[in-house]
Amino acid sequence: MEPLAKDRLREIGKGNCGSVWASSEANFCFKREDGGPGRSLHNDYIMHKKVLETLPAEATVQVPNCHEYIGQDDELWWRNQLHRFPKGRQPCNVLITERVPAFSKPVREKLIDLFCPETGKAVIYTSKADEDCIVRPYLGRRRQQRQLVAKSRLKAFGLRNYPLHIDQIQELNLDSAIYATIMADTLAQLFWIAHVDANDLEFVLAPPSSSKSDNVAIMESEILGKHVLWILDFDLCRDMSMDEDGVKQAVNAFLGNDPYYPRPDRDYCKELWTTFKNRFLETSQRILVKGPEALLPLLWVQLVEEKCIELALSRVSANSTSS
Repeated sequence: MEPLAKDRLREIGKGNCGSVWASSEANFCFKREDGGPGRSLHNDYIMHKKVLETLPAEATVQVPNCHEYIGQDDELWWRNQLHRFPKGRQPCNVLITERVPAFSKPVREKLIDLFCPETGKAVIYTSKADEDCIVRPYLGRRRQQRQLVAKSRLKAFGLRNYPLHIDQIQELNLDSAIYATIMADTLAQLFWIAHVDANDLEFVLAPPSSSKSDNVAIMESEILGKHVLWILDFDLCRDMSMDEDGVKQAVNAFLGNDPYYPRPDRDYCKELWTTFKNRFLETSQRILVKGPEALLPLLWVQLVEEKCIELALSRVSANSTSS
């Protein structure tokens, strides 16, 4: 890791675990544990390192390098670095990782032109915060009807962690099957090699890292240009056992996450779910080969599909009751 600079930091993101800061030119960032209670950057660090160490060389997803964990009580580090944060910020636990590159100005402008309400475009074009543009691919959700109308008035719109729903992915002629395949490979490798449940894991589309491995899948499109699929935020990931309990844990993590993955209970992504499922089982079989553990991937798929059927039936019941 290059020596830490001395220039001021600016906030480039914020989540449940805390805020994320970076300088204008460095390719690393500082994640502060100043978010909600119950979140742990130390666990983020442990799980992040474990994933980096255990994911196979053929992994096609991009994982940021994980540099260092700094404790709240590290007086020397904070003496040298606290002044870089805005006045009033106090020492806290910090995780230093590789910064995910933001999309370029031409890409941002295309997204604004296509999806931002007309009355908000001028503000977003010049917004400093919206320069930190990465995209969340939501293969398991379409935009709601209210997001498709009322273009004449300013609505909440931002390019930080911009949610790109499956209907938008199709509108942009992006290859959702490739995204689903990479996600399926990644989950199979996390479950059966790293023994990590992928709970609350974040998938984002962003430009490739300069330090990417040869096997990371680089995609190219007219709108997004060259981009890869990254995984971030490991603070809620947990170790999982290689048995039925571990599979149930991984099922709950899958269903409880943001809608990155295609779902079998959504009519608009059933075909994509089949692509995802088949690839997950294929990759899992290559990893586990034979033996009792080789049955776990099929159990995982069966439980996901059963749970999704239950959820679909409960939605139908709720809709009939309300009508």
